[in-house]
Parts: sequence; C-alpha cells; structure tokens
Amino acid sequence: MSAERIAVELGERRYSVLVRRGILTGLGDEIRPVVDARSQRAFLVVDTGVPEHHIRALSGSLIDAGFAVTAESITPTEQEKTIATYQRVLGAVAASGHGRVDPVIGVGGGIVCDIAGFVAASYRRGVPVIQCPTTLLSMVDASVGGKTGVNLALEGGGLLKNLVGAFHQPRLVCADASVLASLDARQMRAGIAECIKHAHICTGVGHPGLGGWISDSLEAIAAFDAGAIDGLIARNVALKAKVVAGDELEDPNAPAGGRMLLNFGHTFGHGIETIDGLVPIGALFDGSVPGLLHGEAVGLGMLAACRCAESMGLCSPEIGETLERTLGTIGLPTRVAHLPETGEIIARMGHDKKAMGSTLRVILPTGAGVCTIVEDATAEAIGAGIDSIRG
Repeated sequence: MSAERIAVELGERRYSVLVRRGILTGLGDEIRPVVDARSQRAFLVVDTGVPEHHIRALSGSLIDAGFAVTAESITPTEQEKTIATYQRVLGAVAASGHGRVDPVIGVGGGIVCDIAGFVAASYRRGVPVIQCPTTLLSMVDASVGGKTGVNLALEGGGLLKNLVGAFHQPRLVCADASVLASLDARQMRAGIAECIKHAHICTGVGHPGLGGWISDSLEAIAAFDAGAIDGLIARNVALKAKVVAGDELEDPNAPAGGRMLLNFGHTFGHGIETIDGLVPIGALFDGSVPGLLHGEAVGLGMLAACRCAESMGLCSPEIGETLERTLGTIGLPTRVAHLPETGEIIARMGHDKKAMGSTLRVILPTGAGVCTIVEDATAEAIGAGIDSIRG
C-alpha cells in the first residue's frame, strides 16, 4: 500500500485514490491522464462549506490544463440531498454545454460526492466523474466505491436515506487532507466514526492490522494530529478498496458478506439519522444543537448493533463496551435523547437498502474485527439494541 496512491482493482474500471496534501492545487494535471483527450469542459459540484480559496486554486488548475470550468453549489444537508437538487444540477450541467467525455467533479463531503456521482451516472447515460472529497468521512467512505444517489422525500415530511441512485465508479479520487483544516471538530469526529466501523470488520475482510493501529493511535487521532490523520485516511481507503474490488455492486449473495459488511451500524443509524429533534448525549454535547450527523448516527448504530448481537448470544459484552469507550475517547455521542418508540424506528430501518423483501438484514459483530449478516434478528433483539442508546 502506498500512502499516496491506492488502487481500486476493478478490471477495466480500475482507478486510483490519491491521498496527498495539496493535491487540489494541481488537480488539472492529475485529471488529464484519466479522461478523454477530447475533453474540454469540467463541471464542478461544489459544497458550500469548502473555503473559496480552495475552489479558486482547483479551478485555476483545471483552466491551466485546458478545461472550461462551470460550477454549481450545494448546501450539504440531508434535506437538500433530494431529486429536486439532483434535477437542478442536471439542468445546470446541460446548460453548460457539457459533453459526453467531459468530467463532472464532486468537491465536498459525502452528500455532494453522492449527488455529483448520480448526476454523472445519468447525464447522457453516463459521463466521467472525479471525486474530490473534502471531509474525513467522504475521504474514507463516500468518495470510494461508486455508490451514488439521493434521499427520497416522503409526502407529509420525512426522508428515506439514499433510496434512489446508481453505481458509477469514479475515474479518480483525490483526497487532500489539508482541506480538513476548514472543518469543525464535530465534523472531524463524525468522519472518524466511519474509520472505527472499518476497525470492527477489518479482520473479516483481510485487514487485521487496522483495528490495532487505530487503538494504538487513538489519542493522536482524537487530537487530529496531521500524521495520524494521514495514516488513518490511507489505511481506511485501502480497506474499502479491497472490499469494493471483491464485491463492486454489493451482491446480496457475496461470500462472507462482501461489501454489505461496510454497512455495520448503518441500518440502525439510518433508522434514526433523519428524525427531527434528537439530541446527542456525550461528554462534548450539551444539548444546544439537536440533530445527528451521519457519522454520529453510525456510531450510535454500531453500539445498538453490538447490544443486539449480545442479546442474541453472538458476541460478548466486551465488544460493545470497548466500542463505547472508543467512541467516548474520540468525543462521539454514546446515547441520544428523544428517540421515538421502538416500533417506529424498526419501521424506518425496514426502508433501509439492506432490507430484503420483508426481512430486515442487520450486520452484527461476532468477535473483535469480525461481523456477519443476520437475517433472523428478532424484534426483541433489535429493540434491545435501540433501547441501549436511549438517553
């Protein structure tokens, strides 16, 4: 594994993830070799949270490389991650004169990367997409693997997470950790939650060293030490690249669970993430800012999954206890206030993409670094998991 170039091995769709500070200032030179020589335009889908000087430098590099640059901004909220926003961006791409060989470039967090990818997947039935993640969460998760999409808004309110989308692999991913300086601490911690998730599946997917490395580096990671964060990104991208290469399309019948194992914590997490008025509880939360970030919901979902597995006799209490200590050390919530009744949450979980017909699939731990897919979790066990995170 190179600390700077990690390959996602998908045959003809093989691509690299470049992990290097300052890479966005030379993005044009990185993109030229991976797009058609006839490409003359680049369309940027930009996260409004990215500082303007990064966008200016990135755009200038593209112009120097011979691209005409057009951009559209997105406010990165789950409420904006909808078909209406997707349609607005599609219209802007069409109005720019974007051609079949011209790249769409996502510059932002996971929401922006997902929308940019979905636009690229469907405009003219598919144009190249380049992902430039600017949050830790999107660097280690959303930008790698080709999952794209939007939420589905329900009549009367409510959202179903990522229910509409497509698989569309990027031509290149450029992760520039220097951009992370623009994030607040809460966003950084939310990204670390996805890395902790990887640590809980690492042995089962052939990366047994990740869990130990994160444990040994936990204090430096919690302090956002630059070297620790760079190592965290590269190691987690390497794990995800290996899983995606073995199961690109999340085949429900993939041996040993395949890519679906990456959803540890997500079925529970998606069941609570978009509920209004929830208040995270932890050492760094005072209740003044309600609502959950995606990584916070995943962390809580992992805890619920551990307690669910424990109630079914699949793992020891130590797995959940260790996870709770780890989340606490990072500064992530370990409880949440104002959860609705359990039946409503289970119903929301049933809309998750991992559900199979009337069966609710959950990914549960069976040991340190090992998870499995369970299709027969009882309502009682799932309820025990939910109740364990109530505050």
